Amino acid sequence: MNDFYKELGLRIKHYRKQAGMTLEQIGELIGVGKSTVRKYENGMIKISHDRLEKISSVLGIDVALLYGESVSSEVVDVPLYGNISCGGGNVIFEERETYVTSPKSWVNHGLFFYLTAKGDSMVGAKIHEGDLLLIQRQEEVENGEIAAVAIDNECVLKRVYRDNGSFTLVSENPNYKPIHFNPNTDSNIKIIGKLKKAITQF
Repeated sequence: MNDFYKELGLRIKHYRKQAGMTLEQIGELIGVGKSTVRKYENGMIKISHDRLEKISSVLGIDVALLYGESVSSEVVDVPLYGNISCGGGNVIFEERETYVTSPKSWVNHGLFFYLTAKGDSMVGAKIHEGDLLLIQRQEEVENGEIAAVAIDNECVLKRVYRDNGSFTLVSENPNYKPIHFNPNTDSNIKIIGKLKKAITQF
């Protein structure tokens, strides 16, 4: 394989590590196996522009960076997902609805995506239905932080409190009771990210 694909592979590896993602995570999100992603990074196989766009999307970067080009813009397009679910312990990001153009300063470190707030369970935190929620993807949060949690076929936003391996999801509305989970027995539950910003939609 020529030097172009070797250099391309090095850039994919660099930005993957910068985002704190594994080969498996990238493969799952773009629909290929771990070994294929490794071959991309090692410059062993060709990669189409469409596939590069998918990789850049999950990494939260401009595809131009994978080609080694500079990006002078101060904004970036962040994917908005309509629904995220959990099955067998695996987080499933359904097809994105669109992209939301956001300041780069909001998404400097890590992998980010947007969700749309549903319901009134977090009104005490000034989060209302229809707000855009900027989420930083991570599987651990500190006690009391607000996180997006995938439960079976839906994604909820709650404050998370951990206790000896189990955790409790707490709403910011007294009309909703706390929800208790044990990840060891409740396999279709997973923390997928920490809330970074809530943007009111008018």
